[in-house]
Amino acid sequence: MAISANYFLKYLWWSAFYSGSSGLGSHSQQVQNASTRSTTYLWTVIVLQLVTFAFLWSAVKLRSNNSSDFFWQGVRFAASLTLTIGGTALIALVLAWIQPGIR
Repeated sequence: MAISANYFLKYLWWSAFYSGSSGLGSHSQQVQNASTRSTTYLWTVIVLQLVTFAFLWSAVKLRSNNSSDFFWQGVRFAASLTLTIGGTALIALVLAWIQPGIR
């Protein structure tokens, strides 16, 4: 999650650079590089989130009661998804707070 959070912050930075300088003709090569990096970091974040989700899915084991197995799989899915997205968001927040100006 920490690596994913770091790449998410890089994605945000390069997306902001791309959005802010896309109208400048003199920086066309820099704008293209920013677009490429932004897209690369976005797909890296997506892949890392899927890997983290799969890891948490396999790690979360719930006791099943007399309820249906489908219900417990849904709870497991929701818990894994919440932990993945929430954990990455919290780590990104902490990284953005303690590392200003590093990027």
